[in-house]
Amino acid sequence: MVYYNTRPGEKIQLSDQFTNLLLVKGHDSLEFKRHELLSFGQKRIHLQERSRLQMEIKPGQLFMQINDKRAPNITLVSGVAGIGKTVLLQKIVYDWANNDCFNNFEFILQFSFRDLNLINEPTSFRNLVLRKNSHLSKGLNVVFQAAKKLLIILDGFDEFRLCSSLAGDCYITDPDEVGDVVDIIHSLLRGELLMGASILLTSRPTAVSYIPVETIDRFVIITGFSERDIRNFFLKYYQDEEVGGQMFLRVKGNDFLFTLCFVPAFCYIVCSVFKEEQGECQKEPKTMSDIYSRYLTVLLRHHSRPQPTGKEPVTHTLRNLGSLAYSKLLQHNTLFYQHDLQAHSVQLDTLVNSFLDETCVQEPDGAQSVFSFTHFTIQEFFAALHYILEPEPFPDLMNVDTMTEYTIASGFLDIFQRFLSGLLSERNQTLLSKHMELDKATKSESYCHWLLSGIKEHCENGSSILNLLHCLFEQQNDSMAERINPQNVRVHIGDNILTPVDFTVLKYFLDMKIGDLEELDITATNIDSAALRNLQPYLKQCERLCLGWTDIGNNELKELCDALKDNKTLQELWIEGSNADYDGISGFTAIPSTNTTLKKVVLVGHCLREEDLVRLSQSLKPSNLGFLITGFSDDRDQWEGWCDWILQRCQVCDSEKLVYFLIKIFNEFLQNKTFLWMLQWCKELQEILQDRIRKCKTEATRNKLEKLKDTISRHC
Repeated sequence: MVYYNTRPGEKIQLSDQFTNLLLVKGHDSLEFKRHELLSFGQKRIHLQERSRLQMEIKPGQLFMQINDKRAPNITLVSGVAGIGKTVLLQKIVYDWANNDCFNNFEFILQFSFRDLNLINEPTSFRNLVLRKNSHLSKGLNVVFQAAKKLLIILDGFDEFRLCSSLAGDCYITDPDEVGDVVDIIHSLLRGELLMGASILLTSRPTAVSYIPVETIDRFVIITGFSERDIRNFFLKYYQDEEVGGQMFLRVKGNDFLFTLCFVPAFCYIVCSVFKEEQGECQKEPKTMSDIYSRYLTVLLRHHSRPQPTGKEPVTHTLRNLGSLAYSKLLQHNTLFYQHDLQAHSVQLDTLVNSFLDETCVQEPDGAQSVFSFTHFTIQEFFAALHYILEPEPFPDLMNVDTMTEYTIASGFLDIFQRFLSGLLSERNQTLLSKHMELDKATKSESYCHWLLSGIKEHCENGSSILNLLHCLFEQQNDSMAERINPQNVRVHIGDNILTPVDFTVLKYFLDMKIGDLEELDITATNIDSAALRNLQPYLKQCERLCLGWTDIGNNELKELCDALKDNKTLQELWIEGSNADYDGISGFTAIPSTNTTLKKVVLVGHCLREEDLVRLSQSLKPSNLGFLITGFSDDRDQWEGWCDWILQRCQVCDSEKLVYFLIKIFNEFLQNKTFLWMLQWCKELQEILQDRIRKCKTEATRNKLEKLKDTISRHC
């Protein structure tokens, strides 16, 4: 089996280069599952040693009984772009074929949502199988009859063009029953089709909210490489311990590159670039787009024929390839046929073959070649390249209305936007202009105006800003800070699992000091004590800190309380739904009132017993803190600020996050409780939801909003 990232002409066996990936198990309760899905975001999860000790599982354990819980039937493996989901599946099938894992399964049927996107007409599950496995025609009944010994692999749900239409009422119950592909997938996940079969589903986090979470028995997060794994990958890639070790130390000395290498696909590209640039004196790449631009130029130098007329033919080739990538990205397609290549004037040659994979599929009228970019991030990179090469790209994804229309799932265009920002930076424009025709002034200024206006607006209204900060980081232009000038600075990066790269990006922005930090919102993240220590200088600079629905516990609160003992800025601290108990929360009683500006602490939904509440209320009486809340009451004055904060969050959340945000509030805090102060508040929430329902263009999301509106109406 050839390694997934192998370039044309290379013959690297999977077993020779595969490096172990860290898998961690998610929460088991449904509400925690929903919380975890909300906070996935589109970034790699880095859970450090705590996760290794408590939650790590091996690939061979994905369907095994763990911690006295029954073995799962359906397992979801989620991870960000390039984290190794497809390679992991390859390795699982490879090991199963060699009797090294999954011995309880006699059959494995593997599907890619890339392939399923090509099917536009009703079909049956039997035909789906035979489409790529015609040799099974005589034995397929045996497979179906032994469903309990069957594993069905569904790879890349985020690439499924119908992912947002999964929640339907039409079920397929027989393998020979004809129906739409989306209904077949829905029926498999619901157990209506091939009851007893096990399913392994993979997805980027951006599309997880469209999966019916109640059908998932085990949630697994693929977190990529550890530091040891990165070193092992370098040694395997260079096949020389001395050279590989030197390259590893070079990367480890660059904080950004090193954190980027926790993602296997990026690690591979970093190795490829450094291998080709050995002996050359070049500046170290600073961003993701730097790495991909260098990767492109390496391939341009070594895999394209010399052109007597200079750059123009290469520019045409890249423009055509980018046009294909751009149009298919908007269609949510990652596979395309020969006629698609022809429609975009893409001709297969040495250069194009460096970026495209070709596979063969069985269609009713015979076998056909199907093409894809070597990795989805390569397609996103070329889509961004198309945008800067094309004078008038259509549709224009940077147009606000178009962006809303084509953002199929939350965060769907995040990586594209980051690449676009980096490609429009002065340093990458200079690099690329050596190999292709570029009009440097065409889009850079208008893009920077869009980016800086967006950051200013998001700072002022407190809406989620993380991807815009990534785009700013890709620019690597410190002078941009002078052009932002928001009236107030409220930085909301919540509802994401934050990675080391995210923290690098956040600190890069905060170091610009564009104004006094009024609010830092890290709600629904994976922030831990190490991250709090890392952010401590910035925590002391903000006036309001929001840490709701994180996994912080007593250790994290201890770090926070220690930081606040000499605080001179922070005035409000909001923490909902943490894992802390009395030992952690009581730390606030030790904060000297003379040494802090802290006036309000809001603590809701923690692991506290009734006697703990009494002890806290007694010990906090002498405190000069404005108030500390540990449970709900019928005091409107006490809750007014909290209600206003919730309404503000609802205004700036996208619809998917809005649904799960309010579900947590009502299910975890307000279930079976109705206070007088809630009546007007619920009416305001209903008005927000009604406005969202009216504007929502996605049926599945609209249905969720309507159900949530009905839930809230029961509290009015």
